Amino acid sequence: MYDPAAVEERFGVPPGLIPDLIGLKGDASDNIPGVPGIGEKTAAQLLAQFGSLEGVFADLESVSGAKRRELLREHQDTARFSKKLALLDREVPVEVHAAEVAPHFLDWTRVRELFQRFEFNTLLDRLHDARPPEGASIGGAGESGPAVMVQLLAPRDLEKALDWEQAVALAASRESDSLWLAQGEAPTARGRAGAHEANLRVYRLSPAASVGGALRELLARGEAVVHDLKGGPALLRELVLQAAHDTFIAAYLLAPGRRAYDLWELTREAGVDVRPAEGPEAEAAEAAAVLGVAAFQREKLRAQGMWDLFQDIELPLTRVLVDMERAGIHLDCYLLGEITAKIQDQMEGLEAEIYELAGGEVNLGSPPQLAQVLFEKLGLPRQRKTKTGYSTDAKTLEALRGTHPIIERIEIHRELSKLLSTYLLALPEAVDPATGRLHTTFNQTIAATGRLSSSDPNLQNVPVRTALGSQIRQCFTAEEGNLLVVADYSQIELRIMAHLSQEPSLLESFRQGEDVHTHTAAEVFDLAESEVDANHRRYAKAVNFGIMYGISSFGLAQQLGVEREVAAEHIDRYFERMPQVRAFTQATVAAARNQGFVATVFGRRRSIPELRSGSFQTRSLGERLAVNSVIQGSAADIIKVAMIRCHRRLLRDHPLARLVLQVHDELVFETPAGAAEQVREAMVAEMVGAYPMEPSLEVDAGIGRDWLSAK
Repeated sequence: MYDPAAVEERFGVPPGLIPDLIGLKGDASDNIPGVPGIGEKTAAQLLAQFGSLEGVFADLESVSGAKRRELLREHQDTARFSKKLALLDREVPVEVHAAEVAPHFLDWTRVRELFQRFEFNTLLDRLHDARPPEGASIGGAGESGPAVMVQLLAPRDLEKALDWEQAVALAASRESDSLWLAQGEAPTARGRAGAHEANLRVYRLSPAASVGGALRELLARGEAVVHDLKGGPALLRELVLQAAHDTFIAAYLLAPGRRAYDLWELTREAGVDVRPAEGPEAEAAEAAAVLGVAAFQREKLRAQGMWDLFQDIELPLTRVLVDMERAGIHLDCYLLGEITAKIQDQMEGLEAEIYELAGGEVNLGSPPQLAQVLFEKLGLPRQRKTKTGYSTDAKTLEALRGTHPIIERIEIHRELSKLLSTYLLALPEAVDPATGRLHTTFNQTIAATGRLSSSDPNLQNVPVRTALGSQIRQCFTAEEGNLLVVADYSQIELRIMAHLSQEPSLLESFRQGEDVHTHTAAEVFDLAESEVDANHRRYAKAVNFGIMYGISSFGLAQQLGVEREVAAEHIDRYFERMPQVRAFTQATVAAARNQGFVATVFGRRRSIPELRSGSFQTRSLGERLAVNSVIQGSAADIIKVAMIRCHRRLLRDHPLARLVLQVHDELVFETPAGAAEQVREAMVAEMVGAYPMEPSLEVDAGIGRDWLSAK
């Protein structure tokens, strides 16, 4: 609460001068401009000296500082307008008395829904604190309302206490060997019937290692509700083979573009009346929260047509990823060390050549030093300018190719330097000394398209098309007595585009087993396929993938190094010869514009808000995202299905073999050498059967001692 003295203490001026203060300093939150360069402290000093805004302008020559005087003189009209904006209009004819419209009650459900819709997250927190208690709540010291009691039970008593017809939500501590189980219905701010203390039960089992009997069977058959099974405490991964519901994964499906899926944010959004707690009640509150959030998410997943995707693909995939992370992949550190030594020698040689061409030593990691050498010393054409000087980034060097021999050497040095730091030096450090293997983390909830990613270390970006990248892949090996099986979907995204568009020309090409890029080149350049050369095929490949990713004529021109008009002709010719592809892309964009989202063949949704932008560039991006999300997202879903099928087949028929790596369209398996051919045939069958479509899926698979030779 502010009285006049408190206002003056806080702002440096009495209440009557607040509009004058805002007139000078402005207010960014209300788009009131004020005078540039005048902050709150300076504005208060001026008002203290001159008494008012008009007093300042009446005696400008007495204002200290020439620059300040000039700013005030130049922006007098803006300051007066800003003061006007800061004043309430007291002349508006109001025909009702304030008492008549004072709120006598709040529709808490409606208010919460509005705050969630407009993402008033801070107000949501305050609403939670302001709402009168309704039934039970857990967490937060000093809150009104009864706390739900946590019962500590022995395994036998716990099994008697549980209702075997209801879901069980689990939480576990990373520090202790205790398990918390919640059953019933978590209290909600929506006043759902039955959401009272008696209907929510939370039990603590310690030690959790004593779990057995019916409870272990319940957890093993997938009747547990959790939050982030893969990334949570190891205890949960040991007990729960597959969750009935994972609130972390469900949140990702419902909002795939989100940065994080914090349980307590999800709890607030779901209107569950459970708050974080500390100490012994922390996991009890978490278990109760998971219970409520899961109930909320089930309704939304079903309403959006993603329940089957969640149950049949994403949840089973979590267990596959857990097993893959645990298995890891073997790395030949000795061979990698030999490659590293050669690369370091090569880099030293390049540095010597660059120094000679530059006329002296230069820090290749310093853009300003490099710019000084290239643009001042050597006089090369200046390119894009940044805040710190002329750019020396990859695009700049690409534009300078052929102007001086130093450019090519700098590019090669940069490529080697990146590979050295990212892989050659980093990978041996990441090997687990206990297993001698690399255990990457597979991220299931990052890419909006549904694709998996890899981190710590990232094994999905190991180069494949360069000689050095191939050497690095050669260091990923099977252990003694084993072999690697590498199975790769052949042109899966092009096949999906052919399937979704039903373009006769593409379908026929796949049916005949033709090279689709050669076929496209023949169509685009109006040639017989026998006349298509490597350059034609390269152009056609760029066009094929460009169409899928919604590339513009400008982007294709840059990629191919041709004039924009030539690239536009290629695109027009492509659509002329393949009209069903154009119809598919147009229909996809139109559907995204009408409904606000696109969906994959398995129903995975992605919102495309860019299509509603006032910016042409942003709308164009939205069009590209719409088409790409359908094709790439469908491919991601198919690969996930393949991973689940392969994992189950190995457990059933080849328990000593295991899936160890996934890299986009490629799966890597490690198997005893004697079973390698059988595993290869089985994995190809499972991958081809992941999704029936026309043209059908095709898989190339090989066997070898290392990743390179198997591929």
